[in-house]
Amino acid sequence: MSSEAGGSQPNAFPSVQELCLNVPLFESFHIVDSAAEEFYDLVKFNGHIDCHCLECGQPSIFHIVELNDWPWGRGDHRPLTRINYLFEFAFNCSRNESHKLIFYFRLHNRNFMKIGQYPTIADLSTIEVQKYRKVLGEELYKEFTRAIGLVSHGVGIGAFVYLRRIFEHLIEEAHQKNATAEGWDEDTYKKSRMDDKIELLKASLPDFLVRNRKLYSILSKGIHELDESICLSAFPVTRAGIEMILDERLREIEKEQKTQAVAKDIGELHDKLKPT
Repeated sequence: MSSEAGGSQPNAFPSVQELCLNVPLFESFHIVDSAAEEFYDLVKFNGHIDCHCLECGQPSIFHIVELNDWPWGRGDHRPLTRINYLFEFAFNCSRNESHKLIFYFRLHNRNFMKIGQYPTIADLSTIEVQKYRKVLGEELYKEFTRAIGLVSHGVGIGAFVYLRRIFEHLIEEAHQKNATAEGWDEDTYKKSRMDDKIELLKASLPDFLVRNRKLYSILSKGIHELDESICLSAFPVTRAGIEMILDERLREIEKEQKTQAVAKDIGELHDKLKPT
């Protein structure tokens, strides 16, 4: 299959989990004959997806409710040319069957797309990324959720803008820590390209960011050179890259907080056990 949102780009057909939870509405996939059975398997999907349940407030497994009616047999490619074949996936939460996920799809002249869902991608993702508020602060956290919201409405370039701001914030945060250090050359830093700035700051940056600094050039290219469809298809990877960086920072923050709390407890216990 190949994605055809604003220009055909060959890509692997997404898993049901990816299709339901990450692929934006109206991103179109063209079904060639060699992928017909893959599409058949998707329509007849009879499994589960892992997702955060908004109503339970925690991760859960969602099981499909009933199979779609697909009366044509394997090897018959004629149905792919049907106009407006509509089907859906409805999932029940394994914790509470009244909690549901619903996704709607359309097949039209070999082009296949998701045309609706509840809850929205933005709603589902916001729960998952709340933990990053501690790393980003309120303003950047809002920008991160805006990026996710934009993608759910088919806006890829704008989403890249917000992701690049987060990347730049992490660099500037490390810069401020080093700006007053002995031997720091501010003029050299200001004249440096982003790659070189990261090299200068690598001791103060998450290791994943340093090793995958090319992410910044991808985001910049998306903003200045790529079209919406390519940015949309690339968003899951770029978002995952940002989250890996934030996860590393989150672990550092939590380790420091735990270190301080335990050190305080040890001090208090020591004082309590002092001989009188």
